Amino acid sequence: MNKTKYLCFLVLLVSYFSYSQLDAKINDSIPKETYPYKLPIWGQKAFEKGYGDQLQLPLGVNLNYVNTFIDMKITEFELNVGNTDVSNIINIETLNFTEVSALSNGINLRADFWLFPFMNIYGLYSNVSGGTNVSLQPTWRDELGNIILQLPEFSADVDFKAQAYGIGTTLVFGYQNYFLSTDLNYSATDTELLENQIGILNLSARLGYKFDLSKKNPDFFLAPYVGIMNRDFVGAKGSRGSIQFNEVFPEIDTVFNEKINSKVESNNQEIQGLNPILDADRIIKLKAQNLALREIQSTVNDNDVFSTSINYFIKKEMIQTYTFQFGFNLQMNKHFMLRGEYGISGSQRFILTGLQYRFGIK
Repeated sequence: MNKTKYLCFLVLLVSYFSYSQLDAKINDSIPKETYPYKLPIWGQKAFEKGYGDQLQLPLGVNLNYVNTFIDMKITEFELNVGNTDVSNIINIETLNFTEVSALSNGINLRADFWLFPFMNIYGLYSNVSGGTNVSLQPTWRDELGNIILQLPEFSADVDFKAQAYGIGTTLVFGYQNYFLSTDLNYSATDTELLENQIGILNLSARLGYKFDLSKKNPDFFLAPYVGIMNRDFVGAKGSRGSIQFNEVFPEIDTVFNEKINSKVESNNQEIQGLNPILDADRIIKLKAQNLALREIQSTVNDNDVFSTSINYFIKKEMIQTYTFQFGFNLQMNKHFMLRGEYGISGSQRFILTGLQYRFGIK
């Protein structure tokens, strides 16, 4: 009986190994599907796990139109006429900037590739034009903070053209039809208005959902999303440039002298109507104002501050660095996708529309 059990066990063992070898040979004879592109790294592993249909083609080119509006504030401002420093008379406090904003629009070209299934690397180039609106109301005060001279508000638009170059990366995570993406990019902007480049760092996150639009074509879908973007100047140490006030604000020098002469004459008339004994404090104050006004007028006119091309140093900051983003991706097939995005906050506006073309090299 024991011999019979032993023989049965040997038969089963031999049958199992024979079947395993036959099964291995059959599996080896069936060609396995492979991911056809070298990028992204681990693309084959993602393909084997059933994510092949969710992978974008590895290479892409994006052509976008971008329109932005930014409200800013000037935190530092210095003027230098020749070798004369007039910042004690003309500075950020006395110029009294009431508005500084920039509106730009242009074309953005972006080329990218998927390094990993979840990580995209891209470079970008932008060619933009726009204008900066500057409003100021020059105001001078005495030592006690009282206004001794205030000019009317002046406004001007300064047109500019700029080019920007940048690099960035996008990380994408998905669960079923939900997706989360984070994006980080840096760009340096050159403009003829400033001697130095302006660096801008963008950091954003977007959360969305993919709606399949066709059962026959799984690559046709709409993916709306919401998010938040923060962008700010990088290494904002300020920039140097050159300006001529009477070109930007044509009447500022005339109004300046008329206002001072009128104020001094008004003070003199008031002094004549005051009692030298009873109103001694008021008379002293008005005479001190006149001396200060004439000193300001002499300094400005002697150095031709408003009519000479002068060098300046300026440091600007964004009033609000973040915007709330609302957008969508509409993919027609593996090659073409449309994108639109709108960002808004109290002092910024951002609009982007674009077309993406994707391809792969086997």
